[in-house]
Amino acid sequence: MAKKPVSIERGDRIRNLRHKVKLTRLQFEELTGMSASTLKSFESAERDLTPSKARLFSNLFSSLFIQILGNDTYETSFDFIFNGKKPEALELENLRLHR
Repeated sequence: MAKKPVSIERGDRIRNLRHKVKLTRLQFEELTGMSASTLKSFESAERDLTPSKARLFSNLFSSLFIQILGNDTYETSFDFIFNGKKPEALELENLRLHR
């Protein structure tokens, strides 16, 4: 099976984070000031996610997770949004669980 292009994976991660906080694109726009059409272009990989935009999303989602869900998660980190990387501690824990 062919691997998805990185830009599509990044868009999927952004969309999944937005869904976790149960926000529509319009609600996201109201809370963050980023237009719904801009968000859609990142989610659909029409626009490439630069490192600076990934940091912006990381900060936005970290704040939204704390406000809406009461806690933060590794999924809002820059490394996860931009590179799809889990923190090493979580990777080691997953290895122990799957033995």
